[in-house]
Amino acid sequence: MVWRNGAGSILFMEARTMQPVKIRILSTTKDEGSEAQASEQKYTGMMTEKGGKYYVIYKEDEQSGLDNTKTTLKWDDEHVIVMRSGSVDHRQEFRRGYVDKSLYQTPYMKIPLTTETSYVYTHFRNGMWQLEMEYTLYHDDKPYGEMKILIEVEEI
Repeated sequence: MVWRNGAGSILFMEARTMQPVKIRILSTTKDEGSEAQASEQKYTGMMTEKGGKYYVIYKEDEQSGLDNTKTTLKWDDEHVIVMRSGSVDHRQEFRRGYVDKSLYQTPYMKIPLTTETSYVYTHFRNGMWQLEMEYTLYHDDKPYGEMKILIEVEEI
């Protein structure tokens, strides 16, 4: 059973269906006129599958700049959704050719963002899920940067 808050974020899943996982996130950001910036984060979390959709829940840390934030990843063959709740609230959907308009909310401000996804690929190989997304992020309708994200999820 999945419990959600009013914004649709997942709050709780039945523990009996959850599996511990390692999560590795590699991201590359290229702002206009600058060199690409790469980062890597590693987490542990919990994963489940229901009705052909996969869910991973983990807690962000200080390194990510999102301390005290719970992140939920939800995916299937065609799209990935990233939902955050805590020190920030945000929902981003990635689907090839899809333009997602969202509101990145902090305790101090609300930032309107637009995500234009050019590439999404989800696959399971050698005991590991790989979620790949490439997109352009816009702030105030101006390009903010070209993003590439690889998320690896592996059962512990």
